[in-house]
Amino acid sequence: MKKIKLYLVDDHRMVIDMWASLLSSNPKFEIVGTSLDGEKAFEEIIRILPDVVLMDITLPGISGIELTKRIREKTPSIKILGVSMHTNIILIKQLLINGASGYVSKTSSFDEMTTAILTIYEGNRYICRDIKDYITNQVISEQQTDPAYRINQLTKRELEIVNLIKDGNSSKEISEKLFISKRTVEVHRYNIFRKLEVNNITSLIKITNKSIV
Repeated sequence: MKKIKLYLVDDHRMVIDMWASLLSSNPKFEIVGTSLDGEKAFEEIIRILPDVVLMDITLPGISGIELTKRIREKTPSIKILGVSMHTNIILIKQLLINGASGYVSKTSSFDEMTTAILTIYEGNRYICRDIKDYITNQVISEQQTDPAYRINQLTKRELEIVNLIKDGNSSKEISEKLFISKRTVEVHRYNIFRKLEVNNITSLIKITNKSIV
């Protein structure tokens, strides 16, 4: 069986040695070169022509993003897997835009790194679970701070009461218009303020005016 030729690029010797030791223990892989420097790495990679390059983002001289771009322009058949501590989505996106086929965090397991290498070698893309989870949590967090998200948590009755509050009605007036007790109105008001994360009518009006209610 043909071994997958790997070239390792990172600015820390200890990391290089660890990757080389772990990956060379897998009979599917062969380490054909390593480098701590981007310029040296580029020269060796276009000469050796490995199948997959494991690429750190932060390097002396040129960054892993720029190095990835150069390699893909010169030898587009080479697959590049980003391996870094970065969780900065912009940097990861730049790495992928410039030609990387995947990304794993340095906190990912060795099994996941192996899976990532095999996946991109076969022509597919791979993003590690850590980064997928990070992106998911970021999206959820952004949604939850969006006024529209909070307003959507209100019931039909609560939306009715919001509109009546915005029109300047008191709890007593709302109870008379909706044919419910004043106590029930007060419970609804409490739940509305809690869901919208506001503590006064001015804030309630401000947040609900950002969405159609």
